[in-house]
Amino acid sequence: MNSEQAISAAWEALGQVLDPETELSVVDMGLVYGIEETADGLRVLLSLTHPSCPMGDLIVEQAEAALAEVADPDCPMRVELTFDPPWTPDRITAEGRRQLGRSG
Repeated sequence: MNSEQAISAAWEALGQVLDPETELSVVDMGLVYGIEETADGLRVLLSLTHPSCPMGDLIVEQAEAALAEVADPDCPMRVELTFDPPWTPDRITAEGRRQLGRSG
């Protein structure tokens, strides 16, 4: 698996990780700030809606588990939390907004 395929697989895996409060994927919530290749694998920059989010540990654990399922042994994936810039609802994708509108 090349790095482009690994990044694509990581995005797809993270698309299956749900924010427990909204039932949107962390991708549609805009919580995935990026996935980049580093010297030792892939680094996934993940945020939370707030630094004290009570579901933060669960979301990180689920993201790590989803990534572990698609990770290539030659390209390990790790999650790094960031709050810079702070998450805002403006980061929710168009698909996320559509899902929220339908459920709300």
